[in-house]
Amino acid sequence: MKTLLVKPEQYTTIPVKEDTQFLLDLRNIPEANLILELQMATPGVSAEIYGFYTLTDSQKLTLTTIARHIAPHTSCMTRIKGILDKSASSSYIGKILIAKSAQQTSSYLSHDVLVIGNKTSNNSQPILEIDADDVKASHGATTGRIDEGQLYYLSTRGLDRDTARNLIIKGFFDSEMQHIKDAYLVEEVAPSLYKEV
Repeated sequence: MKTLLVKPEQYTTIPVKEDTQFLLDLRNIPEANLILELQMATPGVSAEIYGFYTLTDSQKLTLTTIARHIAPHTSCMTRIKGILDKSASSSYIGKILIAKSAQQTSSYLSHDVLVIGNKTSNNSQPILEIDADDVKASHGATTGRIDEGQLYYLSTRGLDRDTARNLIIKGFFDSEMQHIKDAYLVEEVAPSLYKEV
């Protein structure tokens, strides 16, 4: 499976012709409605979408991903993770569209947000439109704060509060980044996730 770095624009459409991981480059994003559509029209093709962001101050992200399954036996896994600090806001729409011709398709999407700031705003909206009857499709979303119990545990192990918080933030992203096959691309994107908070 190859890995590609993709900078989504107002509407980016990519036909998936071979098994591919897509790492979304959400650094220095404009305040625009970013849309990425993957079209799985090749039978048996598999795609993975990973997107990571850290927003602070009054930054805003509006992101839509679309996994459009046209051919049978295709699969797509979409995982978006973000951190919101200060008065940042994010809005994510995740769409899974499965055509009648896309039997035996599997598709999943998740959006997980870790809230650091007190004036943040987050909206997650999964949309599943399924016309085939032999498929697996599901979604999940979480929004939460750093657990005080985790901070306490790490402080009893000798870490100060800021170091403990940064370790939890790193673990939040690393739990998904470990699945990305191209370590060079991870090293390119990861530092920007930690420097802001």
